[in-house]
Amino acid sequence: MPGFFSGYEIVAETKNFLVTCEDDPGARQRAQSIGATCEADLFRLNQLFSTNFAAGMSSPHSIWVVVLKDDPSATANGWNYGYETEESSQIWIRRAFTAPPPPPPSLFPPDPPPLSGPDLNAAVIEFPRFVFVAELAEILMGFTGYGWDAGASPGEGLSNLLGALLHPRGYYDAGQGPRINQWLNGGSGNSPRFDFVTTTKNTDQDIYSYGCAILFINYLVYQRGIPLEKVIRAGGSTLAETYSRVTGEPASAAYPAFNALLAAHIRNSTTNSMRRDNIFPLLDAAHRSIQTTQGDPIDKGHFDEPNSTSFVVKPGLMCPPSAFDFFKHEQMVEQPIFAVARGMANARFNWSIDDVPAPVHGSWTQLTVNSPLTIKNPDGTVTTVANTTTLLYGILDVWNASVLYLKTLNRNGNTDLSVKVFAREAVELDGDVSAEESVSLTTVTWSAGEKLKDARKRCNPFYAEVNDSLWHLTEKLSDLKNRPDPPYERAVREIVHEVERLQKAVVRYSHAGGQTRSETWRQLGNRGELRSIDPVSSPLSLSRMRLPSVTHGQDRERSETE
Repeated sequence: MPGFFSGYEIVAETKNFLVTCEDDPGARQRAQSIGATCEADLFRLNQLFSTNFAAGMSSPHSIWVVVLKDDPSATANGWNYGYETEESSQIWIRRAFTAPPPPPPSLFPPDPPPLSGPDLNAAVIEFPRFVFVAELAEILMGFTGYGWDAGASPGEGLSNLLGALLHPRGYYDAGQGPRINQWLNGGSGNSPRFDFVTTTKNTDQDIYSYGCAILFINYLVYQRGIPLEKVIRAGGSTLAETYSRVTGEPASAAYPAFNALLAAHIRNSTTNSMRRDNIFPLLDAAHRSIQTTQGDPIDKGHFDEPNSTSFVVKPGLMCPPSAFDFFKHEQMVEQPIFAVARGMANARFNWSIDDVPAPVHGSWTQLTVNSPLTIKNPDGTVTTVANTTTLLYGILDVWNASVLYLKTLNRNGNTDLSVKVFAREAVELDGDVSAEESVSLTTVTWSAGEKLKDARKRCNPFYAEVNDSLWHLTEKLSDLKNRPDPPYERAVREIVHEVERLQKAVVRYSHAGGQTRSETWRQLGNRGELRSIDPVSSPLSLSRMRLPSVTHGQDRERSETE
């Protein structure tokens, strides 16, 4: 039977918290979520507030948390009554996040696949933790007395920022944030970017004023480089006063500096739709950049030729060239290239493929480029299939990011493309920044027949080295998996060492067998090719060998005699 306190079921009792709930399954689940992380959350907030709230020591009482049954009509996610000295401070959690029902399955999978959305399952668990941290931060404002008023716009902004910092999925994935766009765009009688830096609103219910506070605190930390701990210790009656304390500049300079930076990047836009509360750092055109990465190719259908084709190849250093069978593998591929803008508030992206503009966003579009379509044969010769390549491209854009999908229209040849992406602020006339990726669309590959696989093992002196290094790496990874988290630094260094060892072995094996490194990597783990089947003996470690101590030997002899 669970215990009860003041009519509420006790779910968790820790050093600093008593977590209780109403008799409701949903409330109980949220209380359990809070109880699992409340001490870790307090530890982090103690660091950020440069304090040490500890029940029975720096504070005479612990904190009582009450999780209520969800009330969808409630206007507040939770509340608190500030820091109490005569009794336990209280945190009340009212609302819950309920994930919407999934859409009905589509008869045809979307192509290209949609970008990943919010993790709704995690949001259900993390939402009450976000609310808890926001309320706990307000109690610590009273406990520390730094000058943050939890009932005014700066304090509300700080508490929301800290809740999102510690539990971002409970904030963003639960649809609670961002909360800065209302202030940026204006509304409800507020002009866009009204000066709530110099002016404080004595309420915690106005999203325009505390949205400004959230963005301004992020500006101090991520644009001006001031540690969040220092900002928290410098709380003032206005954000401008906090600015003056941490920068040494006049309070009157706070809003002009902040607003001028925003104006340089978003001008007078009132349609901002930032996806995060932190949009900093914002940089001038000379210091902006684009980070690009290639995703894994997506197989859109493949075909294996049943009949083999013979090529004369040299299987290794120790054997002469000879004819061997190969099998052709053909596939349709879809290759994503991701781009993320750095230093911009609202980036607008443009793409080109082999210097041919790709202007259409949001739908598949056919494009022909002057890159030949070829097949590299196992004997080193190249067959040209066509002098140009026709493909499909699709572009999906999100806030400050874009993804280009390239899809082959046939599976009869390979092509190498130069993909460029350009970005600039959507409302700015400054020049673009750019990045470039070399992209290979590989639709035709060759796999060796059994005769060549056996010959490579016999003729390539580095086969055993690859086999051994692959085994040692898998052995280390298996051992690491079974150890407690986090891993020791020594274990990580050993993994890095084995990876480097395998990379060197692959280079030597490829060179000796007349193959490219990518061709060798594709063989790893395949049956009958570069696959470690039997364990190899561990290398002798001379560092572990020790000569017996003469003194210890004499002591042992005396002990046995006695």
